[in-house]
Amino acid sequence: MKRNLLKALVLTVLVCLTTACEKDYLDINTDPNNPAVADVNLALPAGQAQVAFIVGGQFNILGGIMAQYWSIPKGGNQYRTWDQYNITSTTFDGQGGQFATLYSGALQDFQYVINQGGPQNEWRMVGISKIMKAYTYGVLTDLYGDIPFSEALNADRTITPKYDKQKDIYAGLQALLDEAKADIAKKQGRFPGTADMLYQAANEAGMDRWVRLANTLKLKFYLRLSQVEPTTARTGIQALYTGSGSMFLQAGESLQLANGTTTNTENPLWQANFRLSNNLTASTTIGNIMTPLNDPRMPVYFLDADLRTPAIEYVFTPNGTTSTNTATYTSYPGKYFIGQRFANGTILGTAANSGVTAADDNAAKARPVVLVAYEESLFLRAEAIARGWTGTTTDDAAKLYNEGITASMARFGVQPGDYLTKAEVDYAKQTNKIRAIALQKYLALYGLNGAEAWAEQRRTGVPALTLPVVNLTGNQFMKRLPYVDSELQRNPNVSETGIAPGDVLTPVWWDVD
Repeated sequence: MKRNLLKALVLTVLVCLTTACEKDYLDINTDPNNPAVADVNLALPAGQAQVAFIVGGQFNILGGIMAQYWSIPKGGNQYRTWDQYNITSTTFDGQGGQFATLYSGALQDFQYVINQGGPQNEWRMVGISKIMKAYTYGVLTDLYGDIPFSEALNADRTITPKYDKQKDIYAGLQALLDEAKADIAKKQGRFPGTADMLYQAANEAGMDRWVRLANTLKLKFYLRLSQVEPTTARTGIQALYTGSGSMFLQAGESLQLANGTTTNTENPLWQANFRLSNNLTASTTIGNIMTPLNDPRMPVYFLDADLRTPAIEYVFTPNGTTSTNTATYTSYPGKYFIGQRFANGTILGTAANSGVTAADDNAAKARPVVLVAYEESLFLRAEAIARGWTGTTTDDAAKLYNEGITASMARFGVQPGDYLTKAEVDYAKQTNKIRAIALQKYLALYGLNGAEAWAEQRRTGVPALTLPVVNLTGNQFMKRLPYVDSELQRNPNVSETGIAPGDVLTPVWWDVD
């Protein structure tokens, strides 16, 4: 509720800003009770909350389906078109559409803090906003490829910004993060405290978290280039390690937004399932990876298929199936993610024999949205070292790899047991260590950040996906989101991308695997 009120306040003030009359006309439009400029500590949390809601909600579901964490159960129809690659220019468009909302909402909020905060010497909040701006653009470009970047967020200059090449955007993200670190290093302006909904930075220790996050994002963005520009990636990572050492996210520093149990404060994945239950079930792809390893996370990731007998039976569903050829009882996402809002065949989440309670529902509501996981940072560092791109460092790839797996299991409240020593997992026994790291990162991101999982799967090819049984792409994998109608209709510069309307098959620039 608090973040909704903050958002409403910011929007109200910005509307007043954009509709004000000439300032010299007797000053009759000056209202001392409604200042023409909003305090930057209102815009920052509004932008953060909006990013979390979209990345943790619809983009999490989309990525989870594309990365084949989830398929569609019998009777589920809300996302069946996504599962069959029937995603069009209207899917994420229209009022409340994710593409436009991130631009007109979150990114504008961050830009507002940057524009207003600089002259006010609010460099701490300016630095945080630049980091969030880089993060948000990273999400968008990984989904769409070329997007408005250098000319965006400045309506006074143009309302039809050019579409920057993704290669240039990635260079711009690195520059933006360097600027953010320099801004924070000035140690000027207010500490945002509760106005920072992610780290609640109230002192220098809190700001140090943002610096470590910036380094982690820089590492991620460099590694995204591993297949298309390995020399650029290696050079950038070596410089990062030279300047920052191991100054990356530490334990307990996942970038995440806390949620609550009251209306409109719940986890957005839970909200989606509450409104449209019975629309996601576990995919055969991830099931076939985890089952042979007896992965300890399985009881958390997936529900028992029938929820009636003492024995746990997992039933996974191939992607792209139709409702008529899907089993009646399948394994829904675990109660950690969806609580008790499910009906598997005749078994309801509220039934006594379902094995869940209202407490499970409340826990799923309050589960945080994870934008960057600590365990993800560990796997990024392990990969950089495994590639030999870090120069001299005391970090050890095997240690980071094991810590990443252990941190993932700790998040879900399970113990690794003998998992780390299994032949298929033991780092020392892996002939392809990059693949091993990528696979464990894929397993760790389940349910947390589907968009990131899909991006990494496209970059590394890990795991190998299976074409949906029914697909509308001529038996080709979907590689991107199509540009939305509102852009196709109002911004002629979209044609500069060379991507035809509706194209979901042309890979984005960094996807060459």
